[in-house]
Amino acid sequence: MKIKKVLAFALASVMMTAAFAGCSQPAASSSNAANTASGTSQTGGAAKGPIGIVVPSADHGWTAALAYYSQQKCKDLGLTEGSGYKLFTAANANEQASKIEQCITLNCSAIVLDPLNDQVSVAAQKIMDAKIPLIVFDRKVNGSYTAYVAGDNAGMGKAAAKYLGDKLGGKGTIAVMNTPSVGSVNSDRVNGFKEVMQASYPNIKLVDVTESGYTQQAGLKAATDMLVANKQIDAVFSTDDEPSLGILQATKDAKRTDVKYISGGGGNQAYFNKIKEETGISLFTETYSPSMIGIAIQEAHDLINGKEIAEKDKTIPPEFVNKDNVSKYLDSKSPY
Repeated sequence: MKIKKVLAFALASVMMTAAFAGCSQPAASSSNAANTASGTSQTGGAAKGPIGIVVPSADHGWTAALAYYSQQKCKDLGLTEGSGYKLFTAANANEQASKIEQCITLNCSAIVLDPLNDQVSVAAQKIMDAKIPLIVFDRKVNGSYTAYVAGDNAGMGKAAAKYLGDKLGGKGTIAVMNTPSVGSVNSDRVNGFKEVMQASYPNIKLVDVTESGYTQQAGLKAATDMLVANKQIDAVFSTDDEPSLGILQATKDAKRTDVKYISGGGGNQAYFNKIKEETGISLFTETYSPSMIGIAIQEAHDLINGKEIAEKDKTIPPEFVNKDNVSKYLDSKSPY
């Protein structure tokens, strides 16, 4: 009888121990659940999520090309969509902030972000707070980041100022097209332009004009109004190729012969063709290719594979393009 009681007590003890052990197991976290759903791999007991790529929606050619070049780079790296990388696009700052939250929930191993504007900075800081590497592309954020990759926006403005200042002989009137909605890209180019103009060509009058965006339609509307308001414009400093196409059209429509030079920025194939074909107005641009996002993705890939980034801030210099050398930049297969 005593033996039976001892056995019963021992059995009860084993069952209670197993029950407590089962209760002490941690529940699956929401991030692990998200990783399972998204097909991310598990390495050494820790979740290794995809590289998150968050870019603006395709509202014009340059942003449309971002998705193309992102996918091409990920393909070159052997990354599978879903498990190796996740591409998100957003039409406004609120939507982009939401996409960033999704990346954090997915426990992305690194995030490449092209911020729509400065309003995205708060959401971007959450990436760093979550201890996820953040590679910022094109526009800077107000806050911390792991690395930054961009073209030389200020350098583009400075080069255009020197070119126009010399061509005008230090005299005349230049319309400066401002597009505040695109954030630091515009401000850096405009500030670089004005810095050189004020220092080296103080006798050139600058007329500030505001555009609504980097589209041909925005350039057409802003330039149409600008030409009505100003009887003499010797040159137009535009910070992007696509509005430059609209500016050129507005100038032609108004039959203005005073405008001798129009700048651009980016490297748009449609604008390259105009540079080649145009005879009445001298067109030029400074390159700022969307293909540079591949460098940011490479840096994200290097980081998650244990490699260090040599430069926290990487600046890729622009190339000057006008009628003399535009032929070597023409590419009928280019998405931009």
